Amino acid sequence: MSRTPISRAAVIGAGSMGSGIAAHLANAGLDVLLLDVPGPPGDRDAPARAGVERQLQRRGFMLPEFAGRITVGNIEDDMAAIGDAEWIIEVVFEDRDVKAQTYRAIARHRNPAALVSSNTSTIPLAELTAGMDEEMLPFFAVTHFFNPPRIMRLLELVAGPETSAETEARLRHICEVQLGKVVIDCRDTPGFIANRIGTFWMAAGAMTALRTGINPELADAVFSRPFGVPRTGVFGLFDYIGLQLLDPIWGGLLQDLPDTDALHRFDVTDDPTFRQLVDAGCHAGTGFYNRDGEVFSDGGYLARRPVEDPAAQARTAREVLDTDSPGGHFGRAVFLETLRYCCETAPEIADTVDQIDAAMRLGYGWKKGPFQVADDIGPEHLISLYGSAGETAPALLVAAARAGGFHPYPGAVLDSHGEVVAPRAREGVLTPAQIVADARLLLDNGDATVHLRADGVAVLTLHTPASSCSSGVFAAVRELAGLGSARAAVIVSPLEGIFSAGADLSALAKASTSGDLARVRELLQEGATAFAQLREAPFPVVAAVRGTALGGGLEFVQHCDAAVLEAEARLGFPERHVGLFPGFGGTVRTLERMTRNGVDNPVRSAFDLILSARPTAGAHEAAARGLLLDQDHIIMSADHVIAEALALAHRLADGYRPPQPRPLTLHPADAEPLVWEGGTETDQAIAGALATLYTGGTVTPEELGEREVELAAQLLVRPENAARVEHMRRTRRPLGN
Repeated sequence: MSRTPISRAAVIGAGSMGSGIAAHLANAGLDVLLLDVPGPPGDRDAPARAGVERQLQRRGFMLPEFAGRITVGNIEDDMAAIGDAEWIIEVVFEDRDVKAQTYRAIARHRNPAALVSSNTSTIPLAELTAGMDEEMLPFFAVTHFFNPPRIMRLLELVAGPETSAETEARLRHICEVQLGKVVIDCRDTPGFIANRIGTFWMAAGAMTALRTGINPELADAVFSRPFGVPRTGVFGLFDYIGLQLLDPIWGGLLQDLPDTDALHRFDVTDDPTFRQLVDAGCHAGTGFYNRDGEVFSDGGYLARRPVEDPAAQARTAREVLDTDSPGGHFGRAVFLETLRYCCETAPEIADTVDQIDAAMRLGYGWKKGPFQVADDIGPEHLISLYGSAGETAPALLVAAARAGGFHPYPGAVLDSHGEVVAPRAREGVLTPAQIVADARLLLDNGDATVHLRADGVAVLTLHTPASSCSSGVFAAVRELAGLGSARAAVIVSPLEGIFSAGADLSALAKASTSGDLARVRELLQEGATAFAQLREAPFPVVAAVRGTALGGGLEFVQHCDAAVLEAEARLGFPERHVGLFPGFGGTVRTLERMTRNGVDNPVRSAFDLILSARPTAGAHEAAARGLLLDQDHIIMSADHVIAEALALAHRLADGYRPPQPRPLTLHPADAEPLVWEGGTETDQAIAGALATLYTGGTVTPEELGEREVELAAQLLVRPENAARVEHMRRTRRPLGN
């Protein structure tokens, strides 16, 4: 299979979805041709240009300047330009005739080797390819993105009988590695996987509530947080998607599915309440709830009612199912219907149950898929609930009970017929557990572990809540830095979406509220010393940054030789909200990096960035602000970060020399003082201390680090600042005192 990255793509259709896909391709570094229907005379490219403007407004671009990678045009004047594209994506209106016409035009102009795909979510691939140019068939597949394309990681890939294996493999590689998607192979069935299951769950939830007199507030409170479902619940999700899509999505599926499919028992398109809202012109954002905070009930809008049902107070799905109340009965009925549908539909739509779980996590925002939730509840308990309702349990659930669960043990899942199999491995993906598999454990202090792999790479894994930087973590850092047998090192967090959320606030809060300056100084010095030792290690250290790196987490990254970061990683210093500024060497490394990167007025830039307390919108913004180094790598896929960090560590190990400290130039003492506008008196105290730190002549990084610890410690014992630390520890929210 060719793994050469593509560099040029064309998107036909500049609506919300097409322009979003084009923006995400541009985020990935591709040059994109975006075509739409012609506009008025004199501005025939206006529709496509409007698509780009829409994405700028919706933040579809990781940096606004990435919009410059898109060339706009129209399908009448510019279709020949698709001949330069290596991948052509059709995102036109969901009409079979319109798509067929588009494919005929593509066939006339495409490069014979170009990949072609459709973003359809409702039309079977077999219908799309009927009458298609035979030379294009081996290069054609469905690549179903989810909206918004920048944010939603799921991509459903559907290959037809005439799609070549090379095309399928190339599309999977491009979408996973270049675009950062999680690709799920789907069969050519109505709704594929995510929408087949997701639309059923929504329909079953809404119709069960409407038929049993459960109001939307209660339904959404019950079938949300306890099940790991977004807080919109069912009715809120209908509003978010938009009731104008009721007939195209649910109506289309009902038309394509046989009468025996269970979705017909929950026909939302024929329900009077849904029809009233659709006929009233409700679109995305309104419907069962309006913008005045009211809820639709009995033909009109009323003030929301308090939710007092005990099921709404449940913390887990099992607690909901076991609650004897109207809300509990509703939650039990909806989950049992959904699980039965998943079990009975699985053989038709998926090879293994984890495909369905992944589709619901990534496509509908569930924290766990339906089969994972079933494992948490317990297959035997669910079988008993079906029995109590006078129903026979689904065969796949019975098989799960025999096997020990739908996911019976790590590295095993049930296939859609109930056999235990290994899940499909994804190319280039390395998990925190896999990177240390078969490695030698050198240290485990509860907060962190250090392993040494057979290839000489040491791995430090964080195990604290939110991967925070505790005393145990600093002890592990010192252990790692002192290894004489390591060739390189990688720092990882097992948490998805968090590299490290910063310092351990418990110890800091206790010391600062007691006013113990010596103890506060000791805690800050502990972190600063450990990170300094990490920076001086005799081998390269690479941070594998998946998700946020805030405060001490960003300081951790800054003391590594390099980092591999997912593009959506958010980096920043929220310390002002906690009553101080970075105290583990962050002020030093930020100034050092900005100076090295040639940032205009690096002292002022570092000063403003630290006091803003605002994380970057992604890794690209962090690079643009001078926070990253030339050897840092930004990649689109969070799932490929660890493997790439390991590879980078090996590359840096050849001929490695620890970085040599360079003197830093501070803000001149005789110049106009550094001042930060705004904020409270406490904010100004922090700004004043940081200005003092950053003012002077030329200093060594070590000297600046010593001043950083002392000034930060003095800040933290101020009662107002100590109150911020304690409030953040207790509430995880800033105190604006």
